[in-house]
Order: sequence, then C-alpha cells, then structure tokens
Amino acid sequence: MNKFLEKYLKIYPHEVTKFIWLSSIFFVIFLGFAFFRNYVDASFLKRYGPQYIPIMLVINALLTFVVFGAANRLNRIFLDHTILSWLLNFCGASVLILYFMVRADIPVAYPILYQILNLLDSILLVYLWNVAGDLFDARQGKRLFPYVTAAQVLASTIGSFGTGPFTAFVGQDPTLVLFAIVSGGVGIFMLVSGRKFCGQLTPKSVSTKAQTKKLTEIPGLIAKYPIVRYLIVTGLIPNILLPIFSYQFSVIANHTFTSEQTLITFLSVFRGLTTSVSFVLLFFMGRVYQSMGLANASLVQPLNFAALFGSLVMFFNIYVAAYGQFTSLLIQRAVAGPINKVFFNIVPSDLISWSRTFIRGTVLKVGMLTGSMIMIILKPVMIPEQFSFIAVGLSLFWLYETFVFRKHYKKTLKQVIVEKEIDFDQIESVRGMDSGTATVQLGPLSVEERSTKIDTEMLRVAPPKIDPDTALRLLYDDSPGTRAEAALVFACYRDVRAVGRLVELLDDMDEEPRKAAIEALMAYKEEILPFLEVSLLNAPIRTKQGILEVIRLSGLKNFEMIPFLGQELGLAYSNLVAIHVLGSMPKSSSVDMLKEYLEELNDETLSLIFYALWVYHADMRLMYQALQSETASIAVELVENSIEKEIVPYLIPLIEDIPLHEKIDRGRKLFPLIRNDTFERVLTFLANSGDKLTKILALFVIGECQLSKTFMPTIEFHRNDEDEDVLQVVDYSLKRINNEVADMPDMIEKN
Repeated sequence: MNKFLEKYLKIYPHEVTKFIWLSSIFFVIFLGFAFFRNYVDASFLKRYGPQYIPIMLVINALLTFVVFGAANRLNRIFLDHTILSWLLNFCGASVLILYFMVRADIPVAYPILYQILNLLDSILLVYLWNVAGDLFDARQGKRLFPYVTAAQVLASTIGSFGTGPFTAFVGQDPTLVLFAIVSGGVGIFMLVSGRKFCGQLTPKSVSTKAQTKKLTEIPGLIAKYPIVRYLIVTGLIPNILLPIFSYQFSVIANHTFTSEQTLITFLSVFRGLTTSVSFVLLFFMGRVYQSMGLANASLVQPLNFAALFGSLVMFFNIYVAAYGQFTSLLIQRAVAGPINKVFFNIVPSDLISWSRTFIRGTVLKVGMLTGSMIMIILKPVMIPEQFSFIAVGLSLFWLYETFVFRKHYKKTLKQVIVEKEIDFDQIESVRGMDSGTATVQLGPLSVEERSTKIDTEMLRVAPPKIDPDTALRLLYDDSPGTRAEAALVFACYRDVRAVGRLVELLDDMDEEPRKAAIEALMAYKEEILPFLEVSLLNAPIRTKQGILEVIRLSGLKNFEMIPFLGQELGLAYSNLVAIHVLGSMPKSSSVDMLKEYLEELNDETLSLIFYALWVYHADMRLMYQALQSETASIAVELVENSIEKEIVPYLIPLIEDIPLHEKIDRGRKLFPLIRNDTFERVLTFLANSGDKLTKILALFVIGECQLSKTFMPTIEFHRNDEDEDVLQVVDYSLKRINNEVADMPDMIEKN
C-alpha cells in the first residue's frame, strides 16, 4: 500500500498515516452528506417551495454568524477537530429528531433541515480544512489536497448515485436516519482518534493571540497583504453569486421536473456524473498546478462564472442551468477548492487562525447574505433570469481581482517569509554585499548590506602610481598590502594580462588582496565575462564565490550560468546517491564522517547555486535563508515562482522536503547518474574524487570497515600520491585490509 501511494501518488511514508486518517474522515462524512443534500434539496423544493430559498439563505447567513462566533470562542481553548466532533454529534442528534417530525407531518422540519444542511456545509468547509492545513504545509498541500478532495468527491459520487436507488427501495425519509448515524459516528471517531494526529499540533492553531481582528483593522490588512485581499474576494464574490445561481437553478429544475421522485432522481444522477468527472480530474490537478502555477489556475473559476451568467442572460433553460451546475461544481472541487486550501497555508502565521474563521466563516456568510438580500429586494421588480446581469458584473470584478493577485503573488510569498514590515521594493533593488567575506553562506540581511557601499567606495580611490608591467609582477608579492595595491592598478588600466592572476587572488587567504581583486575585476565588465564563466567550472569554492560576486556587483546581465548550474546540480545529485548508499551500510564512525562531509559539500554546493541565481534575482538570499526556517515550504514555492521554468525541475527536488530516494529518482531522470549503486562502486568513485577530503575519507572507510580486496587497485593507485595526508590513509587502509596492525592517520585522529 505504502509503495503504491509513494510511486503513483507521491504520498511519502511519513505522510501516509495522517493522509489515510484525514481522507477516511472526508470520505465517510461526505458520503452521508451527499444522501442528505439530495434529500433536503428535493423535499424542500417540493414540500415547501423554491420561493422561500432567498429568505432561507438570509436566515442561514445570520445563523452562521452566531454559530461561528461561538465556535471562535471555543477555538481559543479547543482544537479544531474537537469542535468539529461536537458539532457533528449535535447535527446527527438533531437530524434524528427531525426525522420523527417529518414522519409526523410537521412542516417546520423542512426549513430546519435546510438550515442544518447549509450550516453544516459551512462548518465542514472551515473545520475539516483547518485540520488538513495543520497536518500538512503548503508544499505538501499542493500534492496532497487534490487527493483529499478526491476522497470527498468519490464519496459524493457514490452518495449521489446511491440516493435514487436508496430512496426508491426504502423510501425518502429514512435518508435522515442514515445521515444521523454517519454524522454521529464520524464525530465520535474524530473525538477518539484525533488526539493521536492533532493533539501534537503547534500552538499557533489554538493561540489566543490574533484570534480576532477589529473591523477597523481589516482595510489595513487588505492593503498590506495581497493574500488577505484575494482570499476575502474569493470568499465574498462566489458566495454572492452562488445563492443567485442556486435560486435560478431551483426555479428552472422545479418547473422542469413535476414530481419529487423525478427531481431527486435527476439530482442523484446529475450530481453523481459531475462528481465522478471531478474525481478523475483531481488526479491530474497536481500536474496542472505545476505547469500553470497556482496563481494562473485561479483564473479558471471567475472566467467560468462570467461565461455561465452571460449564457443565462440569453438562454434561461435547463441545459444552461445544467452546464452551470456541472462546471461550477467541477471547477470548485477539481481546481478552485484545492488551490484555495493551499492559499490558506501561505497566510502570515499571525493571521492564520483569524483568516480561517473570518474568511472561511464570516466572509462566506456575508457573501451569501448579500446575494440573498439582493434577490429579496429586487424580486418585486426583476424576474429570476435578470439577476444574471448583476452576476456578470460581479464575475468580471472577481476576474480583475484575480489578475491583481496574480501580479503580486511573489510579493505575497515573501511577506509570509519575512512576516514584518519591510520595503520589498528595496529588497528587489539590493545590489551590495560585503565582498570581503569568504563564507559560502548567504548571510543574513544585516549590517553587512549597509556596510558594503562604504567598503567598495573605500576601494574606488585613485590607483597608486604604478605602471601595469610593475603591477603585474607585484601581484605575486609576499606582502598582502602590496598585492592589494597592485590589484587596484588594474581597476583603472584594465590590462587583460592581469585577469588570470586576479582570479587567483579571489582565493587569497588575506581579505585585502581579495577585495582589491574583486574591485579590479569589476572594472573589466563584459570584456572578461566568458573567461569568468569558464573559470567558475573548476575553481575552488572561495574563488567561485568571488567570481559570482564580481559578476553580480558588475551588473552583468549576459551571464551564462547554465554550464555552472549544470555542473553544480549534477554534483549535488551524485553526492545524494553516495549519501543514500552510505546510509545503507553498517554504522561506523568512518561512514558517518564521510556521509556528514558529503552533506556539508551539498550545502556548500546549494549555497553557490543560490549565489549564481542571485545575479538575476535580488531576493534569492532571502529565499535561501528561509529554506532553513519554519517557512521552508513557502520559500520553495517562492523559488519555484521566481526562477526560470527550465531550471525548476533541476533545483526544486534538492530543496523540497521529500524522501532522499525520491530526490535521487528525479535526479536520474535529469542526469546520467550511477544506476547500479553498489557500495563498492560508489566508494571507488569517491576514493578517486578530485576533492582531497572526499578522497581521504573514502579511503579511510575502506580501511576502517576492512572491506574486500576489490578496493586493492584503488589503494595501489594512490600509493604514489604526492599528498602526505593521502599517503597516510592509503597505508592505513592497506594494512587494515591485510589484517595488519595500523596506526590511526594523524589527520583523522585530529578531527
């Protein structure tokens, strides 16, 4: 089961248990809910009348305000799954009582059932997805939420198709008993098992801080956070439109189907077909999001609503109504629903709890109340089909807001990472960095940024009175000050004969000549760019960073970084293969040392990759820092939406939180990596690495673990090595393999 989920659905072992628990709850509750919805819709229309729908929606909106207000207070004390459990138990008991009222022909039962249906619809939307959002982060949600929704849709499909036969066989009213059992059963199950999955959630989901916001604060939040503005729009506008369309659909369906049984059969089959198509499409939605991007995919729903209401203006009949019901449900479940669930995971952390209750609860009901009030006020002067004119205008406004959000999507992701007031335009324009630092880390945004300008200005003084020929010779002087003074000469004269030596000085252990070399190389501009690009490929790490600094600070926009990125990415994936193989070997200190060193090498490689990307993307350092924080999943999303599309499949697996073997599998689709990765083959490759420490540690593993004589050719080959440290480890390994007493090599013992 786990292998199937991982291979075909990309649900990884550490996610499986939570996923199955959540999907099971979605499946069972929406199975019973499908029966309940079809029964309530049909019985209300035929036994109570469609003319009461607008006033029912108004009552439901007001009732929901009260319920969510109470639930919001409880949310300060109890977790979401606990509150949902109680509400499900309450609804189950209420529906069971209403069953006996229906059997006793008490008419008030039908509007109460209608209120429970719509209230529970809102409750499930908020609290079930709150639980899902706490269990999985944004990147996981991008993969998993379509499948969770698929469980919901599959249940709705079975329930919808099953309603007709069920009511034909046992009667319509027993549907209420069925739903009461399902609702109560799921409530008890969540109460008992929820502690295992939700009891260890971080306090942010139940924090009393920022649980509520004053109405006067909301305009400020909308102006400051594009994600808040967009989520409010997508909570408000669709819920103004849906009551209008629901009323129009009910009027058309009521006139088209004369009996209650034919209507419930139509709803059963029609909704079953809709949900079954949605179920199939959900398995492709992850790929759609990957290719289109979340922001682009968000355009689908408002475009569809504009087309639907435009069609109803001209053709107010069951065919257009069926198209609208089909496409609105399909897009909501297969596209918009999963996307919006992911968007709720990229809200700034101090607004998460508030946004879940206010936007998913209050805003939705404000929309429903507004739509219902529009119909009540205008019913005396407008016929149902004329409401489409209002709906078209609202749909176009929604479409406009989606384009605005799409434009600010990257800013939204950065806000989640930073979570404080900063000038993002200033971040975009940042060009400086302390070029004297030798570390491969993209350090924090700090005093370093502000001091850079001063550092570079100090170097931009008039060069010493030294001619270029003399300066060329002095670049090799023993004195760091002299080397620096000579290097600065070429910031003015730009003699191409000095370029090679200036690049070498980027690895100088003294900071003064290194800074001077960076300043001099910056003066050459495009003239030496091809040489710098080639030098990047085989230079030491410190030199690579210096070259990238020169390119970035020079503002060179023709930098061809693909060869460098290809080499570094290939190296990173090759190291992952070795790390995976070492992880399967018997534990020993030598294996751990080599594995940890390869992991450090990959960290350095990743740092250089981001350094290269920083040339074109000024906020890349912010993203790199965030990868090591609790906002890592948002940082990955931001990287994916910032870099060139052709680089995405190469880089994202390295920084995404997926199992090691999955990273390697993706790497093998992109690079010619080792396929038959036995430890003999991998260690032989590592022992012949161009990196000295990798070579030494691999040879040490061979000797420490007293591996087979398969490695003798490798050991013999290195007996002529010129490096004393390598020779010590070779001697140690040779003696160990031959079962002789061997002293621990000095450099290993020191470390």
